[in-house]
Amino acid sequence: MSRPTYRPDLTVPPELAARGLGRGRLVLGLAGLGGAWKPVDMGESVATVLHALEHGIDAFDPAPAYGTAEQVLARALAQWRGPRPIVSTKVGRLPAKDAHEAGFDHTAEGIRDSLKRSLDILGLDCVDLVYLHEPEYVDLAERPRVVGILRQLQADGLTRHLGMAGGYGDGWDGFLETGAFDVVMLFRRLDPVTFDGLAADVPRLRRAGALVYGASPLHMGLLGSRHDEFVRDRPNWVWTPQIERALRLKAVAARHGLPLRELAHRFMFALGEIDRTVIGASNLAELKTALADFAAGPLPRDVFEAVCDAYEG
Repeated sequence: MSRPTYRPDLTVPPELAARGLGRGRLVLGLAGLGGAWKPVDMGESVATVLHALEHGIDAFDPAPAYGTAEQVLARALAQWRGPRPIVSTKVGRLPAKDAHEAGFDHTAEGIRDSLKRSLDILGLDCVDLVYLHEPEYVDLAERPRVVGILRQLQADGLTRHLGMAGGYGDGWDGFLETGAFDVVMLFRRLDPVTFDGLAADVPRLRRAGALVYGASPLHMGLLGSRHDEFVRDRPNWVWTPQIERALRLKAVAARHGLPLRELAHRFMFALGEIDRTVIGASNLAELKTALADFAAGPLPRDVFEAVCDAYEG
């Protein structure tokens, strides 16, 4: 099996700035701050976004399905006096009481109304990037129509760029070939416990000219605060091989005197296949630890290789 490419520094791919998508390696995903996983304090969530802005994060990723994420970002932007960051949102997946409840609307009216609601909440006339949320849920025969709807949103000046968030394999068929999408966000496809996207996804995305964002570097908490919980009582969306790899990674982290969370973050920061890492946080403390991990830089080469060794077992 081929191994990921090691990147020894935090250089920013020039394509980001060239496409008007910012100049930083980090995106802050707002699912946790919006209460998608558990109740949060709105005031602390807003303060967390402001802290991110003050410390150089220049891209933010809410979605209608992420609870109050768009409201959180809107309140923070209303207080922010610095340069406007890159703002994205998503269409296709409907708002829900939590992240485990999924409904979809891919009609022209539903997609347009969703984006307009998001713009109203955010207080913006246009976002920088609209993602089709979980494209695999669009019927293959419907995909040309959905691409046409998204292109029209772009032509109407409601978004500057289009992206896809989630999916892989045939979930992208009929989308990537159109050349409409500047960004694809991988989710649980390329991180320390899954290299599935390494050969299957990244080369295809590069051929399509898409920037690759890597979301959930802690694999939805398996490599962070929920490690013990998931090992003890595995949720159905975490597979046994990933649990086994997480246990091996914890041993690697201990040998090198690192918290498992830091090992996972810094591994993602060292991945040459990833143009941007989408970090998450549910509160200010979690954001501060993620920023500290970023400041520590990519893993040293020998630790990076140890993570790859642990993956292979």
